[in-house]
Amino acid sequence: MGEKRYRTRSQWHNTRLVLYASPFLVLTGVFTGVATNDFRILAGLLALLLVMLVVAVTRDRTTRGSYLITGETLILTRGGDRLVLPASDILDASQVDRAGARDYFNSRIVTREKGKDRIDLRKRYLRFCTVDIGLRTFTFGLGRGLTDRMPAAYQDMLLIRLREETDLLLSPEYNQDMMEAIARLIRRHNESASTEANRHQL
Repeated sequence: MGEKRYRTRSQWHNTRLVLYASPFLVLTGVFTGVATNDFRILAGLLALLLVMLVVAVTRDRTTRGSYLITGETLILTRGGDRLVLPASDILDASQVDRAGARDYFNSRIVTREKGKDRIDLRKRYLRFCTVDIGLRTFTFGLGRGLTDRMPAAYQDMLLIRLREETDLLLSPEYNQDMMEAIARLIRRHNESASTEANRHQL
C-alpha cells in the first residue's frame, strides 16, 4: 500500500479582518482630524492599526506541517513535533468548519476532560492544526463573529476522534481526500483484525 502525504494549509483570517477594518479606522481619524483640526486621534488610530496588524500576522503565521498516511499509521508532523497514530487508535475522521471545530472543543473536549487545564487541552487539540479557529481572540469575540462569516471560514478541516488521547483537529489542503484515506486506513485495520481473530478461532 502506497503512502499519501498531505500538506497543512493556513488561512489569514485575522490579518484579513484587520485589513478590512483599516479603511474605516483611517477615514474616522481623518474626518475627526479635519472637523477638530486635531490629528492626534488619527495618529492614535494609525498606531492602534499597526499593533493590531502585527498581532494578527503573528497569530496567523504558523509553522507548517504535514500528515502522512502509511499502510498502518497516521503520522503527524509540525515543526519539531511528531506523533505516530496506529490505525487502532483512530475512531474516525469527519469534516468540520471553523465554528464547528470551536464548538466541539467547548462542548465535548472540555466537558469530557473535567479538571484538566483548558489551555493545555487547547494546545493538544490544535497541536497539528495551522488554522486559527477563534479559541483565542484579542477582540473579545467581536472579530471572531466577523471572521466566522468570511468565505474562507467555511472551508472544512478534519476532526480526528481518538480512543485514548485528546481528539485532534487537522487542517490539510485536501480535507475530503484525506478523510477518505483515513477511512480506508481504519477499514483495512478492522478487516485485518477480524481476519486474525477468525484465524485464532479455527
